[in-house]
Amino acid sequence: MKNLESLIEEKLKKAGVSYRLIPLPENLAIDIASHVAFHKIKMEQAMAAILYQTEKGIIAAVKRADTQIDVEKLKKLSGVKSLKFASERDLAALGVETGLVPYLGLEIPYFVDVRVLEIGQAYGTGGSKTLGMAMDPHDMVKVNHGKTGDFTYFEKSKEMLASGRRRLLSGITPSGDGTLHIGNYLGAVRQFVKLAKTHQCFLMVADMHALTTVQDRETLKKNTETLILNELALLGDLQNITFFRQSDVPMHTELTWILNNVTPLGLLKRAHAYKDKLAKDTSLDEINLGLFNYPILMASDILLYKPDLVPVGKDQKQHIEMTRDIAERFNKTFKKSVFPLPEPYIPEEVAVVLGTDGKRKMSKSLGNIISIFEDEMVIKKQVMSTYTDPMRIHPTDPGHIEGNMVFVYLDFFGEKKRVEELKKLYKEGKVADVEVKNYLFESLMKHFAPARESYKELMNDPGLVKKILRDGAEKAREVASETMMEVREAVGLTNRYSFFGYSQK
Repeated sequence: MKNLESLIEEKLKKAGVSYRLIPLPENLAIDIASHVAFHKIKMEQAMAAILYQTEKGIIAAVKRADTQIDVEKLKKLSGVKSLKFASERDLAALGVETGLVPYLGLEIPYFVDVRVLEIGQAYGTGGSKTLGMAMDPHDMVKVNHGKTGDFTYFEKSKEMLASGRRRLLSGITPSGDGTLHIGNYLGAVRQFVKLAKTHQCFLMVADMHALTTVQDRETLKKNTETLILNELALLGDLQNITFFRQSDVPMHTELTWILNNVTPLGLLKRAHAYKDKLAKDTSLDEINLGLFNYPILMASDILLYKPDLVPVGKDQKQHIEMTRDIAERFNKTFKKSVFPLPEPYIPEEVAVVLGTDGKRKMSKSLGNIISIFEDEMVIKKQVMSTYTDPMRIHPTDPGHIEGNMVFVYLDFFGEKKRVEELKKLYKEGKVADVEVKNYLFESLMKHFAPARESYKELMNDPGLVKKILRDGAEKAREVASETMMEVREAVGLTNRYSFFGYSQK
């Protein structure tokens, strides 16, 4: 490390630029957040230098900590065809360690994002854990003879960074026919759209999970394609959402195998899905290992992206608890805090959405749903079958609002003033069930009109859908790759003979 520090100082002096070396505490953690707090700077001033392995050799990409690299743009700027994260062996050959790559000074090509030049002072490592450095970002290019270009995008807005807003992850499995109903919308999609305005969100179509119950090729294809269209139509703006398909990010299954080896059998036996099967007198020979093992794949889904919060229904809270248990066991076993412990996010008002029967959770298998993208006549029939007040025989009888599912749904989809008027009239026996149900149907059609139109447009433009999924997968793989390199290092898969890196093609 001393040789590298000397090399950096020599280059700085030779370039004739001003700089400031900053001694760092030995116990300061090697992560961006810790250094930002120590220097008392903004996230945009913290430099991140990422080393890539290319067909032309190792290159360095220097960016601000509040941005992410657009792989295709970096390829074009650097004139290479493929990018892989540099391996531990590559780093060792250059005399650097993970997390301590200097933003200048190495004998390799440097590429500096243009956004770096927008800040007043650039802070980063001087090549060792105990040495930081600050300088004018324009001088960085002089020292490195670096090439500047536009190859990053903002992962979070400046407002999000300033307020410390956090990362979320969620997913939906195409185990049914792939269509979403208003229960899915109220219980998951609606809150996700709202949270995406203030958080960095990862949302996946969990098609690998569907294999536990769907083992027909054509059914899985159809279900997955339908779910993708349903989700995209309802989400609308994807500005702060990374939308991707689970099977497009192979790190999910790789991490699952590693977590298999720290997860006790007893923990899996407590999973609700497994216990439910046994309660239905299903023999062990009829329960596939995927169903038994799915909590570990779910833990991998979550832990790969290190989210702060995971939006779930109240009935899914156990999934997060098991994920936390698995993460703690991993961290303890390998004596390294790789995984932060995620928290469940459960809005009480929509934790469990009852179906049209007013008794059980809304579910296609129970036939108590109201669809979103079906034909209008199908939706109207579902609305008309919705549970109201069984004690009310005639339209002139005073009715009850509590437990009346039509009014439960109207509280979400109806115009507030009109809903309050109808509640008053209903209690007084001055409005019939059919009139209230008709208003619910009209409200649903109005609320979901943009989504229904978007659904048609997406269905007629498969190229656009594929591009959305490709872009999302690239962003997801970038985050997942970084986590997996940490995992490989922690468990001992990385050693002095290692050369592996995750391709960013």
